[in-house]
Amino acid sequence: MDQRRSDMREIAGLCGECARALIRPTRKGTTYLRCGLAATDPRFPRYPRLPVIACNGFTPLLAENSP
Repeated sequence: MDQRRSDMREIAGLCGECARALIRPTRKGTTYLRCGLAATDPRFPRYPRLPVIACNGFTPLLAENSP
């Protein structure tokens, strides 16, 4: 698991373990978590308020590697 994602798990809630979440670091050292679903579905906020405790688009990271 990516170290940044591992660091995000506690503060991000579901987004920290979602296969659709995109981690975007800045040059100044801040890291933002972006919802990948927001690009195609307006129901999802691009930068959700964290921690996310419920989400209809949640896909566990493990599902990303399943056959």
